[in-house]
Amino acid sequence: MSCTTRFLNFQWEHHAWRRRVVATDQVSTPVTEMWGRRSTEENVRCHVDYVCDNCGAMRDGEDCLCDLVKGDHCPARVEFLASRNAGR
Repeated sequence: MSCTTRFLNFQWEHHAWRRRVVATDQVSTPVTEMWGRRSTEENVRCHVDYVCDNCGAMRDGEDCLCDLVKGDHCPARVEFLASRNAGR
């Protein structure tokens, strides 16, 4: 199915983008609390690409950073980890 629409010699694309995690890792980031004390916090970093559900077109995404609890419940990351573990 094509996501390109043509009307009166104009052409535009309308994709249904879905996030897909390509790589993920756990990182320690330094944080400063309200009283100025420095500590480290464990976070999850993912590199995300976007895939169109209709035509399969891809575009490069960005990196996202979130805490461990949110990262463990992120649907795109959970799908990536499941597919990576199934390939072993």
